[in-house]
Amino acid sequence: METRRPTIRRAHDDGADRWEMVAAAPAPALRKRVGYYCDYWEQTTSFAARRELAATSGVLIYALDAPLEITGADGRVVTVAAGEAFAGGIADATSISRGLGAQAGVHIFLPLCSLAEVCGTPLSEIANCVAPLRDLIGADADRIGGALLDAADAEMRFDHLDRFLMSRFAREPARDRPIAWAMRRLARAARPVTSALASEIGWSRKHFTRRFRSVTGFSPDRFRRLARFERFTAAIAASPGAGLAGLAADCGYVDQAHLARDVRDFAAMTPGELRVRLIPGDGGVRED
Repeated sequence: METRRPTIRRAHDDGADRWEMVAAAPAPALRKRVGYYCDYWEQTTSFAARRELAATSGVLIYALDAPLEITGADGRVVTVAAGEAFAGGIADATSISRGLGAQAGVHIFLPLCSLAEVCGTPLSEIANCVAPLRDLIGADADRIGGALLDAADAEMRFDHLDRFLMSRFAREPARDRPIAWAMRRLARAARPVTSALASEIGWSRKHFTRRFRSVTGFSPDRFRRLARFERFTAAIAASPGAGLAGLAADCGYVDQAHLARDVRDFAAMTPGELRVRLIPGDGGVRED
C-alpha cells in the first residue's frame, strides 16, 4: 500500500479572497537541507499584489497557473508562466509579487546555503533581486516544471521535487560551512558581535566580514538587523493585535523607536502601517 507523507492543510475564504495551502516535509534524506514544501492555489478580488518584505530568507517558487509578476528589490521585473520558477536571495528592501490571474504553485522553503546549491550560484549574485530559475540552471528548470504541471496532486509534485533536489545537491559543491554557521548564529535572538564570531571561527574581523559579504551579499551587521526585522514581521503576523512595545522587546529591539527605524529602513512604512496591511489567514502583506 502506498505511503503518503503527512501534510498540513490551511484554507481561507472570506467571500472575496480564497486560498488553500498544503505543506509537507521533504523525503527523509533531504530533511537536513530542505525545510518544507507548500503547494497552494488562490483566487483574490480584494487585492492583486503583495509586498514581499525584506528578509534573510531566500525564495524559490514554481508557478502552476496564471503568470506571476515579481518586482525585485532592485526594481527588475520578472514574469514566470505556468511551469516556470524564480529564485531570489536575501533582500533588505521590499519586493512586489502580482498575480496576473488565478494563482497556483509550489513554494520550496530552503535554508540559504541549500538555495545557493540548488541555484548553482552564490547568494551574493541573487541578493536583492529575483531571477528565472531557467537562467540559473538551464533546461533542468523546465524539465521539473513540466513534471509539476503534469502531476495529478500535491503528493506527486512533492515526489518530483524530492528527486529534483536530490539531483541538484549531488552535483553542487559543498556549502561554505563557516559562513553557514555564522548565518545561523546571527539569526538568533541573542546577537553575537561580528568580532566574536570571527574569533570563534579563527579569522580576523576584516576577513570574516569580507568573506560573509562575498557569500551573502551583505555585511554581518546588516544581516543581523535583517534577521531581527524578520522576527518582528513573523511575530506581528502571528499576533496582529499584540502591543508593539511587547513585540519590539520580544524581538530584540531596545524600544519602539528602535523598531520604527528598522521598519522604516526595511519596509518603507511604520509598524502601524505594516499591521494595517496584513492580509487575514496568513495571506502576507497587501500592496494595493
